[in-house]
Amino acid sequence: MRKLTLNLPETEKIEINGNIFEIHKSDIDILNKTADLQLKYSDLKKDDFISIKAVVNETVAFIDEILGDGATVKISGGKPVSVMLAIEWLSAICSEISNINGEYIKEKYE
Repeated sequence: MRKLTLNLPETEKIEINGNIFEIHKSDIDILNKTADLQLKYSDLKKDDFISIKAVVNETVAFIDEILGDGATVKISGGKPVSVMLAIEWLSAICSEISNINGEYIKEKYE
């Protein structure tokens, strides 16, 4: 019988506002979900508060999926997270994860 050992992904960590979080989603999962959320944001109307609230809640929930349950509460210090803040945070988190992956690829293949 032949044996195969595959590399397993390392659990990356990121520090945000003094809190250390493990990244619980792959880069492709994050890119796909972020693209879906961007489409939802682009279709929102300013006076459609129910849809806005739903997309914000989905964005906050996705940040918690990426960083672990309760991450947004830890980051915000328990304060409410606004629409623009949720978008800003997700963008910054995605950018940093992209940088982490870029550094990994550079180290591995250069």
